[in-house]
Amino acid sequence: MTEEGKQTAARRGRETLRSAGDTVRSPRPSTTGLPGAGPGLPPTAQRLLDAARRLLARSGFNSLSVEAIGREAGENKALIRYYFGSKNGLLLALVDGLVSDTLRYTRQRLSALSSQEDRSRLIVETAEAILADEESYRLLFDLLPRLLENPSMAKQLAELYRGYRELNTRALWADRSEEAPDEVRNLAAMTVALTDGLAVQLLAEPGSVDIRGMLAMWQSFVESALASASAARPPGTA
Repeated sequence: MTEEGKQTAARRGRETLRSAGDTVRSPRPSTTGLPGAGPGLPPTAQRLLDAARRLLARSGFNSLSVEAIGREAGENKALIRYYFGSKNGLLLALVDGLVSDTLRYTRQRLSALSSQEDRSRLIVETAEAILADEESYRLLFDLLPRLLENPSMAKQLAELYRGYRELNTRALWADRSEEAPDEVRNLAAMTVALTDGLAVQLLAEPGSVDIRGMLAMWQSFVESALASASAARPPGTA
């Protein structure tokens, strides 16, 4: 191809990106910070994410090529790189997107809660809402082994789970000025583990676990542990 031909092809490629349904804007930032905190995706990016979810549900992980995702979304496959950096970036966004609506709702409710009991109840209600979405968990467990095989993606997945733990920690420890003690961070991590572990059991044998009863027990345990952690703080702390 001549130099002029290359320039023409490049120009057409840029025009294709600009005509794909969105005004050109910055790509989605990397998945860091608290889950559920960010604004919604641009429409084209959301269509790509929805297309990836449909493919995963219909045909499994091996169907998630950039070509197939672009075709399913009716978009140029180059937009995957534009909005998510790479196919791997899209997969991480997909993992986060499986629970992002529930977590965003949790963050919105936190500012209106005052008592510790209300906050611990919210954490339990969030876990219950996530567990109720069986399809999302099934897709998550299809994605996780593949992400963990890739050291780079495993590191980014770790950041995502760190965000889940931090959201629980902030909810449980409220807006106190001092840093949350280890006991509270352990409770936050255990809540994530409890939710994922229960999901495995429910997917293997639906109805085998009394979710509400178990989460009610967990809430009682959390409130007791938080009371102990608060009582153990040094004198003079708020």
